[in-house]
Amino acid sequence: MRRSRHAAPMFVDIDNKAQPLTPVRLGQTADEDGKRREAFIQTLVHDHPLLVPMADIEPAFTPLISVCMELPTPAGYIDNLWITPWGGLVLGEAKLVRNPQARREVIAQALDYARAVADWSYDDLEAGVRTALKQPTFTLWSLVQAETDLEEDQFIDAVERRLRAGRLMILIIGDGIKEGVEALTAHLQLHAGLHVGLALLDLSLWRNVDGGLIVVPRVPMRTVLIERGIVQVDAPGVRITSSTGMLPSALRVTPPRAVTPSEGEFFDRVADKQPTLVGPLKAFLVSLPEIGLIPEIGKTVRLPLPLGPEITATAGYIESNGKLWVQGAWAAANRLGRTAAGEQYLQTVAALTGGSIRRYEKAAPEVLDTAGRGVSALALLEHGSEWRQAIASLIDDLASGQLSGGAIG
Repeated sequence: MRRSRHAAPMFVDIDNKAQPLTPVRLGQTADEDGKRREAFIQTLVHDHPLLVPMADIEPAFTPLISVCMELPTPAGYIDNLWITPWGGLVLGEAKLVRNPQARREVIAQALDYARAVADWSYDDLEAGVRTALKQPTFTLWSLVQAETDLEEDQFIDAVERRLRAGRLMILIIGDGIKEGVEALTAHLQLHAGLHVGLALLDLSLWRNVDGGLIVVPRVPMRTVLIERGIVQVDAPGVRITSSTGMLPSALRVTPPRAVTPSEGEFFDRVADKQPTLVGPLKAFLVSLPEIGLIPEIGKTVRLPLPLGPEITATAGYIESNGKLWVQGAWAAANRLGRTAAGEQYLQTVAALTGGSIRRYEKAAPEVLDTAGRGVSALALLEHGSEWRQAIASLIDDLASGQLSGGAIG
C-alpha cells in the first residue's frame, strides 16, 4: 500500500485512539460542480468570518463583520464584502483555481473590483449593499454601531476616507492554493496606486469523524504596500524592486519605506479620534530607526526594543485613541536585572507628560494621567526628541542584561 508523503490531521479520542481525517478537495471529483463549491466557500466565510485569520494577515482589519455577498459593481459582482467597526473594507473572491494562469486572472479581476469600489462614495457603497441584500432601508451603520466607539458621522467619514484613498483589502479564497506567486507581481504593479493589500487564503478542509468539516485556514501570500505605490510581495523569493531606480539621479531620494495595509488603517482610526496626533506620531516613528527601533503597526503601534532575538521587550505601545502604555519597559528592565533603568524611563515619561507613576504589589508600575488612564502620546510627542533619547538610553542600559526566562511584552 502506498503511503502518503504528507502528514494528515488526526482525531485522537479520550482513549488515545487516533483516526486520520479525510481531506475534502472541493471541485475535483466528477460529481462536484465547481461553481456550487465556490458558492459553498463564499457562504462559509460570510456566515463564519472568524474563519478568516485577519489577525495574521492584517491585524488592523479586525474584527471582520460580514456585510453581504454578490455586491454589484461596474466591474462585476464581488463575492464577499466585510467591514470593520472603524470603516475598514475587505473584499473577498471565492475561487477554486488550480493553475497559475487562472489565479492571475482571478486576482486581476479582483483588483478591477477594488478600483470600481474606490470610485464610489459612501452612499454608492450603501446603495450597492442594499441591492445585494434586497433590503432598501438597510444601513451599514446598523451593522457596526454596537461594536464601534465612533459616532455615525465619524464612521461615514472613515469609510469615505478609505474609498477616496483606495485603501482596501482583497482576499482570494480557495482550496489548494500554492505558493507560486512570482507571475502575479506584474498585476500588482499595475494596480499599485490603489493602496490595496492583497492576500491569498487557502482553506484546507477535512472530513471529521462525525461527518462534519474541519476548516484549517492558511495564508500562502500576503502583500505589503510601499510608499509611492510600489508593491512588495511577502512570500519567499519574491520582490518587486523600487521604481526609483528608473528615475534620473537628481530625482532619486531615500528608498521607499515598506508599510503594511494595517498602518493606513491605524492612522485612519487615529484621524477619527485625534487628528492632531497623526502628523507628530508619523514623524516620530520615522525617526526611530536612527536608534535601531523599528515600530510595528497593527491595531496599535508597538515599540519593540532591539535587544536580540531571544528578548521580546517594548518601550511601550500606543492605542489609536492616543493613549500610551509603557509598563512593559519596566518589566523588561526588572527581568534583566536593570530595574533602575526601567525606573528612570518611567520617571522620564511621567515628567514629560505631567503624569504620575502608579505602583502595584504584584504587577509592573504604570505611568498614568490624572484620570488614571494611559498618558497622552500627543503630550509626550511635544517632547519627541527627549522621548527618543530616553528610549535610546533604555536600549543601551538593557543591552548588556541577561534575560532570565521567557519573553517580556
